Amino acid sequence: MKLRDYAIERLAEMVIGDHDAFPYKSSSYITRFFARCGFSYVHDGTTRKWWIAERLKVLNDGTAQSPDLPSDGILRVIWELFDPDDFDRAEKSGNLALGELNKVLNKQSLEGYFDQTGRCYVRNTGTGVASTTFGDQPRPLSAEEIQQRDRVAAFLSSASEDEFTEQLLVPLFQRLGFRRVSATGHQEKTLEYGKDLWMKYQLPTGHWIYFGAQIKREKLDVRGNSGDTNTATVLSQVRMAIDHPVFDPDTGRKVLVDHVFVISAGEITRAARNWLVEKLDQSQRRLIIFMDRSEFLDHSARILCDLEIRDASQSPTDFNQAGF
Repeated sequence: MKLRDYAIERLAEMVIGDHDAFPYKSSSYITRFFARCGFSYVHDGTTRKWWIAERLKVLNDGTAQSPDLPSDGILRVIWELFDPDDFDRAEKSGNLALGELNKVLNKQSLEGYFDQTGRCYVRNTGTGVASTTFGDQPRPLSAEEIQQRDRVAAFLSSASEDEFTEQLLVPLFQRLGFRRVSATGHQEKTLEYGKDLWMKYQLPTGHWIYFGAQIKREKLDVRGNSGDTNTATVLSQVRMAIDHPVFDPDTGRKVLVDHVFVISAGEITRAARNWLVEKLDQSQRRLIIFMDRSEFLDHSARILCDLEIRDASQSPTDFNQAGF
């Protein structure tokens, strides 16, 4: 669904603050706003409203995850437009601005609404399809996060598998909300049963799901139809992780894992992913989650931004781990 020209013009006024319900944005702040949205638009000094309207028209023609909603780019702009830091919810200024937005959206059977965290999403009032069901596009890394990404990458170049696991992956998963994040370590390899790491996650319903992780520091690739030695080893360890339970001390019983992460500090090639999935039976394929170097570095830059790394040859120290 494309927004009409009238809606695009009104949205442009809201973005720049030429509307009483929205905060004013100068030329430099407009550029920063689009950077927060993940777009590389730089305001050229021309009339702000019409310059932004042209950018919004380009986004309006972009791809959409649902035909019942505006493009992903427009949804991202609306999401960022209502950043809680820009509105004092206690004074209901955010609700006032939302009402003004809905005067525009309602003309096309759309409405904006706040979730419990104060973020703004859009739904189609006819079909009920809402943008909350879509994964948010990750925002661009800040300058500080880019520096941290580089530091973590340098550390990975010399870190052992255990160092990668214990000093980076454990705090990452802890901060993502996983509980009982337990690394096996090389001293207990005979007891790990294909799991270098196991953890659990509580669903909103109160139920728990369990995860294992098979971790490698090298690149995972395949050679011909057999897989190279490393990838073939991962296959056997994944099967073992699926078949052997872990003991949860909180419940005092053994449980099978619901999913297995295959994590590499290097690249996991598409050929390796396909080979591993093809070798697993149909019931096991859906249990595998891949995370390679690039994905891990992006996550760690945002989530472990305060993880102190002294230099590439020394281990990082997380002063907040004691709080988990």
